[in-house]
Amino acid sequence: MAVNKKYHKRIKEGLKDIFKTETQKGNFDGLTTIVNEPLVKHQIILLAKLCEEIPVSVTLKNTSHGVFIEFW
Repeated sequence: MAVNKKYHKRIKEGLKDIFKTETQKGNFDGLTTIVNEPLVKHQIILLAKLCEEIPVSVTLKNTSHGVFIEFW
């Protein structure tokens, strides 16, 4: 499932505000970012609010480089 183009700007701005990271293009027109530090409660709450506003799927994976977040 591809992320609708009208949500790209909102997702990029939301992730930058919450995690202070840059967003990159992912697979199938999705958006990804990697957070190198542990997530705190406040960031998780803000991410959940962003997910409620935007009707797309979200994946969170813990990797050796940090937390991988993908909107697809």
